[in-house]
Amino acid sequence: MNCKYFKRRRKKGKVYYYCNILKKVITYEYCKCCGKKEYRQYKSIKQRTYKQEKKEKNRFSVFTKDLEHCIICGKTHINKHEIFFGRNRNNSIKHGFVIPLCEGEHHNQVGCTGIHFDTELCLEWQKKAQMYFEKNIGTREEFVSMFGTNYLSK
Repeated sequence: MNCKYFKRRRKKGKVYYYCNILKKVITYEYCKCCGKKEYRQYKSIKQRTYKQEKKEKNRFSVFTKDLEHCIICGKTHINKHEIFFGRNRNNSIKHGFVIPLCEGEHHNQVGCTGIHFDTELCLEWQKKAQMYFEKNIGTREEFVSMFGTNYLSK
């Protein structure tokens, strides 16, 4: 129930509903039909800062120049996937470890397919990114200190 006056309470193990505007115990059905119902205003979950939005808007990939087509199958309507996720997401964006993936290759919840469900595919791209880093940017020790794991030894 989204009415801001509707409260669910418990006394001695028994659950009952209370209306703060009427100041009495009510039933759930009574609240549904009430004419004084006011809905709660919910805050947005998490807003990105301007700096983070700018980073995400200007993402690039070291693996492909075309960020409009899936890197695996070539379809359009893509999602930009950061190869290293979680706390390493910003490092992934910074170094260009971003790949364009279609909905099916990225996160298909119906068939449980895509890079979010396939750990081998995810590990394959992480290994490619580490090889690129070691070849063009820095050493293996720098990579491990930045991303926390040596993916080539897995």
